[in-house]
Amino acid sequence: QGNVTKVEADGPVLFFCLISYLRAAGTCGIMYSDFVLYKQRSNAMKRYLAAAMLLLALSGCGSSGSSTQLYTTTEDFFAMDTYMSVDVSSEKSESAAEDMAVKIEQRVNQLDAALSRTQQAGDLYKLNHANGQPTEVSDDTYTALEKALEYAEMTNGAFDPTMAPLTDLWGIGTDNARVPAQSEIDEALTHVGYQNVKLLGNDQVQLLNGAQVDLGGIGKGYAGDIVHEMVESDTSDQWHVLARLSGNVEMYGGKTADSGTDRWNIGIADPDDNTDSIAVVSLRDGSVVTSGDYERFFEKDGKRYHHIFDPATGYPADSGLRGVTVIDPCSTKADALTTALFVMGLDKGMKFCEENEIAAVFITSDKQVYTTSKTGDCTFEFLGEKKGYTYAE
Repeated sequence: QGNVTKVEADGPVLFFCLISYLRAAGTCGIMYSDFVLYKQRSNAMKRYLAAAMLLLALSGCGSSGSSTQLYTTTEDFFAMDTYMSVDVSSEKSESAAEDMAVKIEQRVNQLDAALSRTQQAGDLYKLNHANGQPTEVSDDTYTALEKALEYAEMTNGAFDPTMAPLTDLWGIGTDNARVPAQSEIDEALTHVGYQNVKLLGNDQVQLLNGAQVDLGGIGKGYAGDIVHEMVESDTSDQWHVLARLSGNVEMYGGKTADSGTDRWNIGIADPDDNTDSIAVVSLRDGSVVTSGDYERFFEKDGKRYHHIFDPATGYPADSGLRGVTVIDPCSTKADALTTALFVMGLDKGMKFCEENEIAAVFITSDKQVYTTSKTGDCTFEFLGEKKGYTYAE
């Protein structure tokens, strides 16, 4: 199906395995082949599924067959509780590509420090421990909160950045995962509600009613937009960037392969086997973000409890969906909407997407795959028939 980058739901990837790294003879580029990212359990992280993203990305001369030399580097790093990887191609030099890749890593780590709920020097840690007092945060955190509240309002609370009490209560993805008592859930819900976050201006934020902020639902998306802005604003070179930020993929400048197209092929993972794809979307620039119930979960008495919570009930969303993918120029928006659409379910989610012109792919529990009208702006190819999926065109 061509060169495919698989996108799975958000979550940590424990190590990268580079199967082959080949320089194609007779061409002016570097070919990356079978770049596989695996995920496994660890006592420190305790994530629940193996294996994740498959990248077959060609970096070469461009679709025109030009003799322009391209210099490509890959930077792998750990941030936001997951392993990330960024491919950067420069038309100037290898050192230029390497410098940009390092700058991207440093910038993402800076965001991680600001948006972390657990790092005591971070903005969110200080905000969540301010006992309702106005707290000054960084420009990054303030902007991220603005975006979070914008999408919470847009989705009527289906996305909510104040889910921290429920996240902590359920402990999904930790050694302490459990089904809380209804009384505990009810008490936690009294502190949930994006209306409890007050932006006071001048980077001052106040939390009301014991609210706690968790920006995990948009953090990687926000990082994707920052990466895009970094390379777009640097006009010293012609950049080609593919950033894999766990379940978020950010693309800029088009694919650099001599393959007849400048579009990246992004695979959408099979929820039952997230080492394989059930569909592929192709696009030149923008973001592809996926959320699903198969990434972080535990099972009790035969029932799966996953990490995507419904703010209305305090329970993992029981919407009849297994996964949602959003394709959008804005990575922050796509990140927030994958969560919101999963909570909404198929009917409400499809209606929302059509009304707001959102490109999205829905995978249901009964193995139906639906796409919205806006998905037609990119190339969509369904691959899931042999795996028992039906494309409900």
